[in-house]
Amino acid sequence: MAADRADPALPRLNARVWDLQYALGLWSYLDQPGSGSPLDLIQKYAPQARILDLGCGTTVNLPLVPGSYRHYHGVDISRTAIRRARSLRRADASFEVADVLSYQPAGQYDVILLREILYYFPLDDAMALLHRLAPALTPHGAIIVGVYDTGTPEGAALLDRVRDCGLAVAEELAEPSEGGLLPVTIVLRTATGAGVARLRASTTTADERRATERGGHSAADQR
Repeated sequence: MAADRADPALPRLNARVWDLQYALGLWSYLDQPGSGSPLDLIQKYAPQARILDLGCGTTVNLPLVPGSYRHYHGVDISRTAIRRARSLRRADASFEVADVLSYQPAGQYDVILLREILYYFPLDDAMALLHRLAPALTPHGAIIVGVYDTGTPEGAALLDRVRDCGLAVAEELAEPSEGGLLPVTIVLRTATGAGVARLRASTTTADERRATERGGHSAADQR
């Protein structure tokens, strides 16, 4: 679920909903080591990485091997999920309770994980999050985005927007799963700031387009 940043009460409401869902065990089926794990991609694109995992959940399904990464920082809106994540006592790991949509990374990371969370947000908010995260990548860092089911119109639209977000698509993996779902993982990269510049230009163009559309609607309304 996406929080409306104009209303500060909504992120708190979101947090309560997610806490309740975790407490009731509604997401326990995800707590299987290796389920949707991006570990191979992390090692391929950024061995010994500083990892930022946004919407990390309990992290049980991310079996990081001590010594294979430099530091891991997990962020989730649910205190219940973060308590469970901390109870795993991972080496070289820290955790934080925060609203992903308004999160501002401290420092730079070699890998930023967005594991099946973008479809909880409106498309424009999801793209704004990618725009904000790009400058937090190290020069040859990667954002790894998981889209749960691209077989739906919503999932396909999200996938198209991620592909066209302004960062280079380094790799795209599609693996049909049980139940007919079509999950896709995309690796986005930028090199020495060039990708960030393209991303900012893309953001400006999108903002201008939306402003033009709003202006067109206003003129039509006046007529």
